[in-house]
Amino acid sequence: MTSKAYHSNSVWLIYCTYCSLILACFVSLSSFADELKITPNTCAVTLEKPDCHLDLLIEYQSDIPQSLCIWLTTESVAIACFQDKLDFKYQVQLTLAKDTLFELRDPKSNNLVTTALVKVAKFEPANPRRRRGLSWNLL
Repeated sequence: MTSKAYHSNSVWLIYCTYCSLILACFVSLSSFADELKITPNTCAVTLEKPDCHLDLLIEYQSDIPQSLCIWLTTESVAIACFQDKLDFKYQVQLTLAKDTLFELRDPKSNNLVTTALVKVAKFEPANPRRRRGLSWNLL
């Protein structure tokens, strides 16, 4: 009789352990929800067209309402600000010549919340292949 009680208590302990692990996984995944997403995040330029003209979609989602501003690290003025929002989407047209870092900052304290990078890739066509060797086909 005592072995059955011991067995049911151990099953209950294992069940509670698994439930707490699953709950911990969900809690840790929700901490990744505060993320700045910029689409597209890469642009290709050539020597003829060294600047990228982009329609960027900037998205952010949080678990708590926040007041935030979007900044370019190269600029001294915010692109846009949002007051007490859980999430936002903002579309902007920009011309970029090099990799650009976007920042989300708290407008009151100017504290950095998160960043996202838009990369500018320089496309360089491959050099044409040169024929090497003798011209043996004379006919």
